[in-house]
Amino acid sequence: MVEALGDDLRQGGQRRALAVATGHYRHESLPNLESPAKDAALMQRVLADPALGGFDPVGILYDADLLTVRERIYDFFATAEPDAFLFAYFSGHGAKDADGRLHLATIETDPERLLPSAIPAEYIRDCLDRCRARRVAIVLDCCYAGAFPRSRQQRGDLERVIIVAASAIQRAHEAEDESGRPLPSVFGSAFFEGIETGAADGDGNGWISVREAFDHARERLGYSGRNQTPTIDSRVGGDLWIARAPVRPGVLPPDVAALMHSGRVAARLLAVEEISPWLSSADAIETATAERALTDLRADPAEEVALAARRALARHRSTPAGGFAPDTVRAPLRDPLWYKKAVFYEVRVRSFSDSNGDGIGDLRGLIDKLDYLSWLGITCLTLSPVFGSPLDDDGYDIDDFLAINPDLGTKQDFIELIDAAHRKDIRVVLDLVLNHTSDRHEWFRLSRADPAGPYGDFYVWRDTLESDVPYAQGGGDTQGWTYDPVRRRHYWHRFLANEPDLNFDNPAVQEAMLDVMRHWLDLGVDGYRLVSAPYLYEREGTTGEGLAETHDYLKTLRAEVEKVYPGRILMADANRWPTDAAPYFGDDATGDECHMVLYTSLIPRIFLAIRRENHQPISEVLTRLPAIPPSSQWGVFLRNSDELSLASLDERERAYLFREYAPAPRMRTETGIRRRLAPLADNERSLLELCMALMMSLPGSPVLYYGDEIGMGDNLMLRGGDSVRTPMQWSPDRNAGFSHSEPDRLILPVLMDSVYGYQATNVEAQRRSRSLLHFTRRIIELRRHNPAFAVGRFTEVASTNPAVFAYVRSHQADQVLCVVNFSRFAQTALLDLAGYANRTPVEAFGGSRFLPIGHEPYPLNLAGHGFYWLNLPA
Repeated sequence: MVEALGDDLRQGGQRRALAVATGHYRHESLPNLESPAKDAALMQRVLADPALGGFDPVGILYDADLLTVRERIYDFFATAEPDAFLFAYFSGHGAKDADGRLHLATIETDPERLLPSAIPAEYIRDCLDRCRARRVAIVLDCCYAGAFPRSRQQRGDLERVIIVAASAIQRAHEAEDESGRPLPSVFGSAFFEGIETGAADGDGNGWISVREAFDHARERLGYSGRNQTPTIDSRVGGDLWIARAPVRPGVLPPDVAALMHSGRVAARLLAVEEISPWLSSADAIETATAERALTDLRADPAEEVALAARRALARHRSTPAGGFAPDTVRAPLRDPLWYKKAVFYEVRVRSFSDSNGDGIGDLRGLIDKLDYLSWLGITCLTLSPVFGSPLDDDGYDIDDFLAINPDLGTKQDFIELIDAAHRKDIRVVLDLVLNHTSDRHEWFRLSRADPAGPYGDFYVWRDTLESDVPYAQGGGDTQGWTYDPVRRRHYWHRFLANEPDLNFDNPAVQEAMLDVMRHWLDLGVDGYRLVSAPYLYEREGTTGEGLAETHDYLKTLRAEVEKVYPGRILMADANRWPTDAAPYFGDDATGDECHMVLYTSLIPRIFLAIRRENHQPISEVLTRLPAIPPSSQWGVFLRNSDELSLASLDERERAYLFREYAPAPRMRTETGIRRRLAPLADNERSLLELCMALMMSLPGSPVLYYGDEIGMGDNLMLRGGDSVRTPMQWSPDRNAGFSHSEPDRLILPVLMDSVYGYQATNVEAQRRSRSLLHFTRRIIELRRHNPAFAVGRFTEVASTNPAVFAYVRSHQADQVLCVVNFSRFAQTALLDLAGYANRTPVEAFGGSRFLPIGHEPYPLNLAGHGFYWLNLPA
């Protein structure tokens, strides 16, 4: 019987889904809603998962204008083939007119003028009645949904299910967790999570029907205490299967269960060994049982047991489709290309949040702020080095790759961070320094003390210096040879003298760094930013950058990730033109090196374009973007914890940017500018928004630096990179809400000036106002709901005005025209949009419709430092 159901699910024609979610409204009497966006994302995650719903495509129409919603609904139903299964979900405000007829609100709905400004429920009913698809299910998750009109006609062979989340006189409710963080709606979360967890599989046959999902949601809603009564109108001959159910775990054999619950640590370790092989069992129930047991053992009070269980699970994160996903950790690996759609957030843990009052930010402080990051829309954290270090180079001088720096917490704290982040669908990527270690690392101590020992050849040593510059210059200004009085030889360091370079010509070094990578991947991290990756090997007569041997080793790392840890990623920095950075993706067809490359050369050219009020510096980079492998993605950022590097510019351009952005010597380093984004933009709100819009819409995944979402400033009185690493400003309270320690104990002083100081610039204040923070959250939200930005093509559009930069991001039916004005003053431009003739641009933020595009150049006016994102519906 189950095989027959599986055939029905797999071969029953195309399975298409659409969510129409509206959370923002122009009319003041319609309050904005948090749940619709989360409802749509949850539906997409569940139904698009081939292990569950297998729907393809799963479309989301978020905060669209009236005409766009009408057209999308019509197309969804009208283009369906007879053998298709359609699932439509509507989330947002519902309103009734004077005659009690239901209307669905769009962003431009006026409650006093429903007929011309909202979607009548009769319109959806008409589209449904005319639909040729044999099987259709509709869920209306809005107030007064029970007023949805009944069908006037129904062919006998058509299967229709209409679910309404509330009666004709009831309101639908949003949900929130204990901390007040918004969740999907009460009904939506119960409906889709019942599918995702398998709890809705009432008869235990391994499949979930629409009726079972509804029954589960109705039961959950009954326990919630909400005055909300969902109902279902089902005209289906049998069962309408919406998804497979995750396999539920069985019971451990008594002897293994006894080991697992023994009071002896050795017995529980033996239980991990006994259970782990079952993860590879052909029996899905046995596999699920092992996953459940090992998930429980991950919380064992004995660290060695917890780590052993975690490693076993981590190596099994490539669970075949249909496996059981532990409740404690949402398996964030179902989409192997997740990093293309991600919004990254770079965190310096020491400066983010202090949980214990010692003045230093720590891992538990970061855990406490995950709700904020989830609210902001962040989907991946990148953490500056958290390993053991004497901190002579902000943690990039590592003396123990396998330990957490005690200032930041314990390894158990780190594991809890990974678990807590994954529960919120946030991944975690670590900075991993490949090129060197600290001179206090045990490897270096053993290498200098015992040249003939196993670590004697772990570093690059030389007896005598035949020349002052044995290798061509190209690294940091401090690179060179340093004499070691213990070994009485010189060692090579590309960076600081206390950061000796590892000798990657030694196979033992290669394997040791592989072991480091495996260690943290086993504990659940989602990848690495490979710091100084281009500089692994040294060859006389070269700069030592990007040598063939380096690329070979990166291929080795990637092969290990693909084989043992699928779904994890490797990132690299490349401060070169795109054509010179692209080789770090590896083979053009397969992409066998890094999944992502941060193309640093773009960043100074953004600031060059702003000051010159001309888009040519950016166009010059983007027109040189080479084709990259399908599995690869660029990374885009504006600022990070280092200087704004000008190394990729010529001498004239570098001098110009120094003069424009760093007129005082204390603002500069040898090759860059040590200032944050807001001071670089003169704290001009429109310019900051323009910069954010560029980062979110240019090819690649955006990487936001902590504090830039509120416009934090810098402290140029601090040395080096510390100028941009000051504590995060959470509130106007003492120490900016970063720590309750005495101010003189803080790792770095908080900003206190009148413009950027914590009393004027902080998260708490900006959450209560129309601020840069809310703009950043909104633009992240818009990006997340439009796949064109994540995986779409980039096409520059010819503009008659050099200050106005225009380009189209396109993916399948989603096409967005982005227009940016680099001038301080209002500008007009004519754009060559003949290829998009007969389309009507729709502004993404507010839904305003612009003039239709014709075959003549398209006129557009922009405010000073203004920009547009314009959807181009077909």
